[in-house]
Amino acid sequence: MKISRRGILHFMLSGIASFFLFFVFKISGARVLPRPPASLVENEFLKYCTRCYKCIDVCPAGALHPASILDGISNLGTPVLDWNKCILCMECVRVCPTGAIKKVPKEEVDIGNAVIDPDTCLSWTKKRRCKNCYKACKYDAIKLEKRRFPVIIEDKCNGCGACVERCPTDPKSIVVHYDKVKRFDPSENRFALRLEDRVGSYDFPPPGFKTWITRRIEKLAIHYGVMK
Repeated sequence: MKISRRGILHFMLSGIASFFLFFVFKISGARVLPRPPASLVENEFLKYCTRCYKCIDVCPAGALHPASILDGISNLGTPVLDWNKCILCMECVRVCPTGAIKKVPKEEVDIGNAVIDPDTCLSWTKKRRCKNCYKACKYDAIKLEKRRFPVIIEDKCNGCGACVERCPTDPKSIVVHYDKVKRFDPSENRFALRLEDRVGSYDFPPPGFKTWITRRIEKLAIHYGVMK
């Protein structure tokens, strides 16, 4: 059977395309990524998340960005969290329309635990009676031993990072480790007409439409390198 030049070209292009798709799937197998606070366990999160970008749009700290194809096909477009930027404002929790991020109060969220380095901490090294981290903590997760030495109470710490921001040393003598992130199971009533909302009052009032659309375009442009 005689094959035309066009047929050979078509066959070659099909083979290249197939190899490319195989390569993409091979290198981009889904992996667990850092998710917004109060997110469901990963497999349920991927089922519920519709890639609507609402959580990314509303984040005032710029701590969320969409996953790329290199993060896995099933992850593409889902929100990825930069722990170091998150201020636990709960805005992403509030706006999620599907329950991929569960609407729970801040007190139930846990994204990590703070750890103090006694070798550089001003109080522990007795260079100064610094209480900055102790005063910054809103959750009583830091106590002062002998009224001077800060100690983390792990059960109360949620990894908000307020203590890190207030630490005066460089590098910081207190850091947050994000290895104990709390993830949630979906609600039993998966088809509720209205999602249970226990988040509480706004830390940041929602912007108007013009401000919202401007911020969305800017965030996407910065993320994809169109603008700085």
